[in-house]
Amino acid sequence: MLRYAENSEYDFASAFHIPTYLFLALVVAMFLGLTNSCDDIIRDRAILERERNLNIHLPYYVLSKFFALSLFAVVQSVLFLLIGDAILEIRGMFWPYLWFMGITSIAGVAGGLLISSLVSDAKTAANIVPLVLIPQIILGGALIKYEEMNRNLDFIYVLTRDRAAKEHLQTDTHIKPQDVEVPLVCQLIPMRWSYEAMVVAQAKLNPFTLRQDILTEKIEQLAKEKVLTQAESDRLDDLKETLAILSGLAGANTAQIDAKLHEVDQIISGAPLDRKKFDSGGNQVTAEQLFQNQKITDMLTDAQMKQKDYTSDERNVFFGPEKYYFGQKLNIFLFNSCIINGFTLLFLLFLLFSLHRQLRTT
Repeated sequence: MLRYAENSEYDFASAFHIPTYLFLALVVAMFLGLTNSCDDIIRDRAILERERNLNIHLPYYVLSKFFALSLFAVVQSVLFLLIGDAILEIRGMFWPYLWFMGITSIAGVAGGLLISSLVSDAKTAANIVPLVLIPQIILGGALIKYEEMNRNLDFIYVLTRDRAAKEHLQTDTHIKPQDVEVPLVCQLIPMRWSYEAMVVAQAKLNPFTLRQDILTEKIEQLAKEKVLTQAESDRLDDLKETLAILSGLAGANTAQIDAKLHEVDQIISGAPLDRKKFDSGGNQVTAEQLFQNQKITDMLTDAQMKQKDYTSDERNVFFGPEKYYFGQKLNIFLFNSCIINGFTLLFLLFLLFSLHRQLRTT
C-alpha cells in the first residue's frame, strides 16, 4: 500500500510514503513490545507471592524477563525491516533502522512489564495497551505536525508565549516560536525521539549522503592547513574530484553503483584516485536515486531553514540534525538514543519499585 511514487514507475527517490513507513515501523515496534510483555508478570504473580519468603532477587527476575522478551522484540523488528525495506527498495539503512526500531520495541517491553505489574488480570492489561499506544501515535510528530497542534494545552508555552511573541517581533522573521519548538507534553513520548532520529538517519546516514559528508569534512580539514605538502595537496585534489564524481555517480545497475561506492571508500581510506574505475558503465541509474528520498530531504531542509531563520537563540527544531543543550552541540543520534533508553530504564525502575511494594505488603 505504501509503494507509491509520483512518477509512473516506482523509484525510491520519489517514493511518497517513506516517512509514513518509518513511523509505522516504530508503531509496530512499540505495539509488539507492549503486547508481548503486558501479561507476563500477571502469569507469574502466584509464583512470586509463594516464593517471597525465600528472599527472591527481584532485579534478577526482572532482568531475565526483560532480556528474553527484548530478544524476541528485536527478532520481530528484523523480520519487519527485511520485508518492508525490500518492498519499498530502501537500501543501506538496515542497521540504523534496526537500532532505533529495536530500542523503541525494548522500551515497549519495559512499559508492558510495568503495566503487567500494576494490574491483576490479562484482560485489563490488554485494554491498557491502546491507552498507552494512542498518545504515542498522536503526539509522535507524524500524524499531527507540531506547528499545527493546539499550543494552549502546553503549560510551558502558555507561561512563555508573551515573551516569545516579543522575540518574534524583534527578530522580524516569518518563523514563529511555535513553529520550531516541540511541545513539552510531546517530549515525554518515546516515539517522538525515535521517529525524529529515524528520519534524520535516512537523510544523513544513507550510503550516498554519508560519503558526501565524510569527503566534505576531510576536504575542510585539509583546507584549514596554512601550508600543505605536495602529498597533502594531491590528496586534497583527489578528495575534491572524488566528491564531484560522487555527486553525479551513475551506473548501469545497482551492483555497479555499489562497486563504485566501494572505490569511493578506498579513496576515503587513503588510496589515490583512479578515474578509470568510475568511467565504466552507463547512466541508467544514479546513486542519488537509489539512496536519497526527496520527501525526507524536504523535511530536513525545512527543519534546517527554521533553525537558521529563528535567530534569537539556538533552538532545538524537530528533525533538526543538531541538538543544543547546556550550550553544547550534541549528536542527534546519540542524544535521542540516550533519551529512549532513559525511558526504558525509568520503566524498569518503576517496575522494580512496584513489585517490591506488592511483595512486601501481600
